[in-house]
Amino acid sequence: MDRKTIIAFILIGFILVLTQTTFYREKILKLPPPTETTQLVPDDSKIENQSEAVHEPEKPKITAAETGAVKTESEEDLSAAQKTPLAARLAEDEKKEAEAVVVETENYIAHIGTKGAQVTNWTLKKYNYTKNELVQLIQDGGYGNLGVFFIHNEDTLHTFDAIFEPDRKYVKFERGRNTEKVKFTLDLGNGKQLVKTFQFYKDEYIIDLNIEIIQLATSFDNREYFLTWKSGLNYTEVDYSNHISKEDVDYSKAYVYQGGSKEELKLPNKPFEKNSRSDFSGLVDWTAIRTKYFAMIILPETDYEIQPILEGETYPIYRQDNLKDRVKKVFSVTLKNKIPLSTNINSVSQNFRVYIGPMDYFIIKDYHPTLGKIMDFGISLIRPFAKLVLNVFIFLHQFIPNYGVVLVIFSILVKVLVWPLTRKSYASMQRMQTLQPKLAELKEKYAKDPQRLNKETMKMYKQEGVNPVSGCLPQLLQMPLLFAIFIVFRNTIELRDEGFIFWIKDLSAPDTIFQLPFSIPFYGDLVNVLPLVMGATMFLQQKMTMKDPKQKALVYFMPIFLTLLFNSFPSGLNLYYTLFNLFSILQQKYSSPMKTEEENNLTKKAPKPVKKIIGSNKESKKK
Repeated sequence: MDRKTIIAFILIGFILVLTQTTFYREKILKLPPPTETTQLVPDDSKIENQSEAVHEPEKPKITAAETGAVKTESEEDLSAAQKTPLAARLAEDEKKEAEAVVVETENYIAHIGTKGAQVTNWTLKKYNYTKNELVQLIQDGGYGNLGVFFIHNEDTLHTFDAIFEPDRKYVKFERGRNTEKVKFTLDLGNGKQLVKTFQFYKDEYIIDLNIEIIQLATSFDNREYFLTWKSGLNYTEVDYSNHISKEDVDYSKAYVYQGGSKEELKLPNKPFEKNSRSDFSGLVDWTAIRTKYFAMIILPETDYEIQPILEGETYPIYRQDNLKDRVKKVFSVTLKNKIPLSTNINSVSQNFRVYIGPMDYFIIKDYHPTLGKIMDFGISLIRPFAKLVLNVFIFLHQFIPNYGVVLVIFSILVKVLVWPLTRKSYASMQRMQTLQPKLAELKEKYAKDPQRLNKETMKMYKQEGVNPVSGCLPQLLQMPLLFAIFIVFRNTIELRDEGFIFWIKDLSAPDTIFQLPFSIPFYGDLVNVLPLVMGATMFLQQKMTMKDPKQKALVYFMPIFLTLLFNSFPSGLNLYYTLFNLFSILQQKYSSPMKTEEENNLTKKAPKPVKKIIGSNKESKKK
């Protein structure tokens, strides 16, 4: 690589590091400061049943503000508000015991509680949390998940604690059946009912939810009711210390997609932070909550006006180790549904599709034309390359069962693909090396005349047929592909829990072999093998490429810099770049003799005529 390419890599790395810092989030993004403080939780750094010691929010008590936004209020305020007969009826069920309807499909086991007809547990059967545990996206009686509330006489009436009557207690798919339904009915007297019907599919992560409001819509202020998802999603990734993975925390966010644009809600990695967005209006394609590898998505199937309200809050996980960025981010989604005046007020029915499962592009994209955009494939320039990389990667896995071997084959294919560009880059750099003595002479000759030096330098380039940027251009043309590979290998769920050889047990996580009793600045306390190997191979490659003594410092700087940067990255990504460096070294060795011959031909062109002239003069003298 020439100096310009190296500077580009340095700037790219600096940007990657900067965007992960508190300074960037607070000073550049200008995220709001903490709005409240709460007593910290007792010390506890161990994960038990997929959750560390964490200061959890209380069950939400929801009221209506004049703007229609959702806020929380105390138990006393809520009790005082519940004075109407309808409110009294809902309050009757609060102290009753709830049961759970268990639904088992090929992909998950779900618990739908009779209180509120809400999702209280969601366990994925095909994804492991540990060797002996499955991933639970919702657990411990998740509250307000697909819950319904409405405003009546300016009082908030939620059905989260109301007892619904299910038409069955257990659902397991029999042979030949691909769909099953469960109906939950809340009877509020005088013919008023709220009916929630869930339809499950045998081998899909999507469910269909129908909400039917019978003789009840007249009780809604402004003809509005609210569908919620309150408990967010559990974290599913842990680090070498068995703590919640920082990447899982960083990837957590909420989305709304409408009008061809994806809007998001983020939270800083600090405890007791709050943020909310309700500035959405019009038709909504979907709204979602995600972690690094899993998501909950609600897709309204209606022409009704819907206003999404996104809320988020952070809570400390534990208080020791000074890990300020270890927080639990709880995002919630509320859909304010406006019932049109033209609708039959006696019976209102509305459908939603709800996805609870992996962030698998090839699964998600089939449920809605825009749903694939929930995936983080980078900016518009990189996105097509990222999709191409992912498709090739999945195609290879159809024939090669081990993803580590797929990475090896993929690395070879990429090197073959970019070989013409790489070859031109090597040739250009070597030609530039042959001109270094002449460039040095020009610099010495015109040291006091920069303009003349520049003119003579360009003149020499033209005479020698060398383009000074030709070595950089092939490298720049490869950059979209290299960035796409970086994004895909860092984000794709396909590498999750997939091992390779020996110590590499999970290609989606760092290949840590041991933890230091202290932390090294910019490196951390985890010793990972592949980043060190990647740095060593880059050092060898740089040493082979750079012949200019003035660039000697860069030979050491870039490998050290990228080793520090990549130390926390997944082992699959480090494996790819290590292989990429090794194959580059082999290519350089293979191409060097060929380039040297070309250089010799170039250098021999000028002196050959001189030799002939000298020879002819001698012959003429003899004559």
